[in-house]
Amino acid sequence: MSIAVLDKAFSILEVLARTGRALSLAELAAESRLPKPTVHRILGSLRDLGYLEPGETRGSYRLTSRLASLREHGRDALLRGKAQPIMAGLHARFDETVNLGVLEGVYVRYAEVLETEQALRWIVKPGARDLFSTTALGRAIAANLPKEQRARLVAKVVALRPARGRQAARSRLEQELEATRLRGWAWEEEETVAGVGCVAVSLSQLGEPLAGISVAVPLSRFPEKRRLSLIATLSRIHAGDDTAFLASA
Repeated sequence: MSIAVLDKAFSILEVLARTGRALSLAELAAESRLPKPTVHRILGSLRDLGYLEPGETRGSYRLTSRLASLREHGRDALLRGKAQPIMAGLHARFDETVNLGVLEGVYVRYAEVLETEQALRWIVKPGARDLFSTTALGRAIAANLPKEQRARLVAKVVALRPARGRQAARSRLEQELEATRLRGWAWEEEETVAGVGCVAVSLSQLGEPLAGISVAVPLSRFPEKRRLSLIATLSRIHAGDDTAFLASA
């Protein structure tokens, strides 16, 4: 990204911070003295990154709390604080690796990992990244985003593929994200690592729509009964049920 684009993006953020209210595309273009097409593209990127959200009025935008969290607490530290009780509960109940991820562009970045105490394991290190489309964690996050934002993410990640087969890949990903949205959880089996399955949900119920948690389990100890128990627990967490860990495994 060029310095000129950064200047324009910060101009838009500063306008929103100065006015203290949601603004339309036309208002932002006038206040920042930038062309509407340029402002529109930047707004899309800032929204995808979590710095903007729709305002009360259709077509308007306002700042999210993400900028404040970067200054006051550190983004990952704040997120870990919110997710830690859920991650600890999952780890204690299933003794499998629990991952916390954040969507950044078309990638999901692992912000925290609680490792299983069992010998057979697959561990990803905090800071590692995967394309969101290849992981249950990334798909769970993307599936719960607004339709327009989800469509932009799909278009961007599909554009990274060879031209031949893009349309089929796009269709498959759109279908998978819609199925994930409807059922509330994402599933991935051996797409990232051979012999490992993953179940994931978004943390939108915690006010973190760009974050999610997943549980990674070697398929050798993932029979159907245990899989269904994990899915049921994650579904209740996604629904905001604080008693999700009280039922027996």
